Parts: sequence; C-alpha cells; structure tokens
Amino acid sequence: MVKKFSTAKKAEYLILISKLLKNGFSLSDSINCLRLLDDEKSVFDLIYQDLQQGKMISQSLIHFKLPAVIYNQLIIAQNHGRLAQALEQTGVLLQSQSKQKNKFKELLAYPAFILMFLITMLIGMKLYIVPQLAVAGGSQAIDLFLGLILLVLLLITLSIFSLAIFLRKKDEYDRALFLVKLPFVGKIYQSFFHFLILQGLGMQLANGMNLQSICENNNHFQKGSIQEHLATKFINNLISGKSLLTLVEKEPLLPKQLQIILQAGESGTALAQDILLMSELKFEETQRNLKKLLGLVQPILFAVIAIVIVVTYLIVLLPIYGMMKGIS
Repeated sequence: MVKKFSTAKKAEYLILISKLLKNGFSLSDSINCLRLLDDEKSVFDLIYQDLQQGKMISQSLIHFKLPAVIYNQLIIAQNHGRLAQALEQTGVLLQSQSKQKNKFKELLAYPAFILMFLITMLIGMKLYIVPQLAVAGGSQAIDLFLGLILLVLLLITLSIFSLAIFLRKKDEYDRALFLVKLPFVGKIYQSFFHFLILQGLGMQLANGMNLQSICENNNHFQKGSIQEHLATKFINNLISGKSLLTLVEKEPLLPKQLQIILQAGESGTALAQDILLMSELKFEETQRNLKKLLGLVQPILFAVIAIVIVVTYLIVLLPIYGMMKGIS
C-alpha cells in the first residue's frame, strides 16, 4: 500500500528535491537520496520506476497526490527549465499552509476548552444552583441557551461536512471559482491561483511561446483542471472573435493587473518578465493574507466566548436581582 504523506511532509520533500537539483544532483540521484532517507519508501520507489521508464519528474510526482493545478504547473516548469524554482515555491506554499493549519488548531484549542467549560458550568447551574435558589424561569432560560449553543455547533459541523462533499463533486476549475467567492478565505485562494497561473504563463512566454501555442499546450492537461479549462475557454472565445483583454477582465482566476500589462503592448521577454514579477508578488500576497486571517481568528472566538459568559451571568443574576428587589 502506498504511503500517504501529510501536507507538511509533501512540502518538506518538494523543497528537498529542489535543493538537491540546485546543488547539482541529477533527478535520479535526488530521488535515490529520498528513497534512502524515507523508511517507508514506496512512493519514491514508484517515482524512481517512472524516471527509469523515461517519464519526467513532474509527471512522476503524481504519486504525491498534489492538486491538479500544482501538478500541471510542475510539468510546465520542467518543460521550460524552471523545475527547481517551481518545486521550491510550491513547497514553501504548502509548508506555509501546513504551519497556518497547525497554528489555527492551536488557536482553536484554548477557546474550545473555555466553551466546553462554560457548557459544563451551565449544565451544573441547571442541575444544582438554580434548584437550590428556586430562581423562577432560570432552568428554562438555561435550557434555551444550551440548546442554542449546541444547535449553532451542530449547524457549523454540518455546514463544513456539506461544503467538503459539495466541493469534492466539482472539477478543479469550478471548485476554484467557488472558493475565491468565499468570505474571509476567498482572497487567499484567489491570490494563490493567480500566482500559479501567472507563473506558468510567464515561464512559457519566456521560452518563446505565444498565447496560441500556450493554450494549445495547456489544453492537453487533465480534463477539468484550471489550466485546461482556461486554455479551452480562451481558444474557443478567440476563434469566435472576442477580445483577449475582455476575456482577461471577465475571468475571476486572472488578476486585473494582467489586463494592464497586456494593454502596455509589451511582448516576448519583457512581457514574460512582467508576468513572472507579478506572480512573485501574488506569491507574497498569499502568505500575507494567510497570516492576516490567522491574526483575526482568536479575537473573534474570544468575542463569541465573552458573549456566552455575559449571557450566562445574566440568566442567573437577573432573576436573583429581581427576587432581591421584590424582597426589599
């Protein structure tokens, strides 16, 4: 059975392969090194076998189970002599994604503990404190509040599972269109897709390809992948006489800055350099947006918990206050 790598492990191996390539190791030697380093080396055995059969390393990396958009990008990079750079950047992005995911779990742990403690405290108040104080309506109020908290948690869990199933049924392009429209995380996905698409486009232009040959080349990628869908879409629309600038403007997975670069009238190497520079900026933007989102998570969670605490105190203290006022 082929071992399944975590995102962090995939990132580590991609960066390691890029370093070995930059230090003069051949592809076969690089994979051989990884076969020796990894105890369960079944994946690298498969990659090595593919290389021995004459396949490109970018094609062999299909055993890593990378997203199609990244897999296609590595094929473009190897075809145009930039594989080491593409492997490194992809690895850094996956590594950043894994670190942010782990940090997100850490940020959730403390608020989740407090929330569970509050729910336990509410149940304790309902069973022991409210009956002893004989607070009128206190038990019903706690029941209602507990039910509301549990309902919200259930709805959030069901929404996450439903979203995962919904996205799994879509092809990569449609999935990307949906992800870039999501609140909070949409901008992160959008800058990530911008980076990958622009990097591939820039590398192909830098090696003398024109837009038509790029579209024809990308049209042979996996059906439903982002690069294949964009290539097919552009070919069909350009044949029907539509303007390239209009197509770029209406495509959500292409940045609006690309339209400005194309309007400048540059071509060849100059155009390729501008697009590659823009891809680097999108790469940095993706990492910035990830860090910014994580910075907002804990304050929002603590604000929610503060509301739960205030409501909990009000449920108990307001009836007691009313009783004391009646006695006085």
